[in-house]
Amino acid sequence: MKRTAEAIQLENEIRTHDQAYWTLNKPIINDPDYDKIVNRLLKIEPKNEYLKKVRTPKVESSGKVTHLIKMLSLDKAYSYDEIIKWCKKVARSTAEVFRIMPKLDGVSGQKKNGVLATRGDGEVGEDITDKLAFMNILKKHSDDDVRGEILFTKSKFKQIKDTITRKSGEKYKNERNAVGGILSRDDLAPTKILTFVDFEYIYSDTTLGELEEMGQINWDDLVLGTKDLNFPTDGIVVKVLDSDYAESLGATRHHSKSAIAFKFKNLFKWSILREVEFSPGKHDITPVGKIDPVEISGASIASPSLHNWKNILDRDLHIGDHVKVERAGDVIPYISDSKPGENRTPIEIPDCFVCGSKLRYVDPKLECSNIDCPGKLLNKLSDAVIRIGIDRLGKPTIQKMMDTLNIENLMDIFKVTVEDLMTLERFGEISAHNLYYEIGKVLNSGVYEWQLLAALNIPGIGRSLSKDLLANRNLIQLSGLNITELTNLPNIGEERGLAIIEGIFDNYKLLQELGELLPIKKPEVVVEGLVKVCFTGRFPEKKAHYYDLLEKDGGYEILEKVKDIDMLVVADPSKQSNKMKAAEKKGIKIIGVDELLDKLIGE
Repeated sequence: MKRTAEAIQLENEIRTHDQAYWTLNKPIINDPDYDKIVNRLLKIEPKNEYLKKVRTPKVESSGKVTHLIKMLSLDKAYSYDEIIKWCKKVARSTAEVFRIMPKLDGVSGQKKNGVLATRGDGEVGEDITDKLAFMNILKKHSDDDVRGEILFTKSKFKQIKDTITRKSGEKYKNERNAVGGILSRDDLAPTKILTFVDFEYIYSDTTLGELEEMGQINWDDLVLGTKDLNFPTDGIVVKVLDSDYAESLGATRHHSKSAIAFKFKNLFKWSILREVEFSPGKHDITPVGKIDPVEISGASIASPSLHNWKNILDRDLHIGDHVKVERAGDVIPYISDSKPGENRTPIEIPDCFVCGSKLRYVDPKLECSNIDCPGKLLNKLSDAVIRIGIDRLGKPTIQKMMDTLNIENLMDIFKVTVEDLMTLERFGEISAHNLYYEIGKVLNSGVYEWQLLAALNIPGIGRSLSKDLLANRNLIQLSGLNITELTNLPNIGEERGLAIIEGIFDNYKLLQELGELLPIKKPEVVVEGLVKVCFTGRFPEKKAHYYDLLEKDGGYEILEKVKDIDMLVVADPSKQSNKMKAAEKKGIKIIGVDELLDKLIGE
């Protein structure tokens, strides 16, 4: 049968990802996304020969070893419901016993008759007996024969991660990458840094009936407990305990039919929603859940995000409901699922706690009906100050300026005097002069036109898009475009186009006054070869401070998203974030802000 172009493309993608994961120890895609590609290929080409193979890491080998009993891979599931469905399919009754074990994340191998071999293709593995000198062995029985996982314990990896590197000098990203790298080396002194763990070193046995009674919440607790082990894990293995019956179920060329792996996704835990608070933003009101505190990945979480009012409506959330709190990396925790609780009560839409006006629902969000709401104004002014480049002027001081000096916009801020600032609460002569100096720096040095546009806080028009819109035209030319011309520009749909027209019209007088007051810098010239940089995290100074340093240097272009950048600057290299993970997957250079400053000073 002739193969389709899609099938050929999918198989090539899978081969590329396998090469990155198994040979280079540098995965460029997560497991769920990888499985989506595999499942799509299986759907259009069920008998694909490549997918029947068992993949294995490349190691430094002393020869080949044939396994008398095949070491096959595992079928996968991503939900508790899928696990129960599979167990019911293979169980002979509700009394069928299943063994539950952590799915260890390392390199699978077998030690038999003193010879250690990798899983290989399931039938033939690589002889790595010489690597036993690097390993401690953990097993529950006295038998010398062991099937298990070669891995770095989390504590050991943390201890040696800065000293054991690739031949290139690059550090290993995680335990899984490191163990594959160590096994492929032949130039390291033999020290006991690895651990060979028997697959059944940790387990519990349970019946199908008990598994069903466990329920989603208890299953999730089991998942979290597995993640907290000192061994790196990427799932839970469920297998039929009766070995004779398990053998009778048979196997495919790829996996056994008597076992399945539940693969981890994001970190989560269940709690109870006790209250909902509402936080005002620039354009809308964000609901924040108040829950019984839960600990996920070492962090105590009591206030997960509820995103918007539509999310509350869609999930039919009530006070007293059981809620699933999820945390992917170090992003803000959020509620991803819910179950009705007892004595649940509706979540009421409050009045605006800043100005007392009614909140209204404008799909998908709540917003204050008062267009002059001080809460909205404070957030808009704070963002405008950052985008226009005034350093050391935070929200608390802006709030004081609003309350005492009746500040309403940027123009008002640029008009303040030292005497005005000294009337603010807890402001003396020195602090007043310091802030006046920061405002004066912008008055003297000027701004780019894209900063004026970004400072208007038009929905969807931030720093990056403002730069793009004014790269080949000025503000006057932009304001003269009609909706058809605007929607022909990249990243501008009808909604954004209308927002630009309305935003410039509503702020025309302010823009005119700022344009007359502030020197307008010449448009930045886009130079080929600029280092594209993105920032993430909480920095000692406002990001605008670092942006200015880079712009003065002239060799950098600042972007808001990780896509297509050359370097990610992080506030704290020891803390993982979504942007850091995305950068790592793309092989993007990651440096701390201190290193960046040293680099700029050195240059």
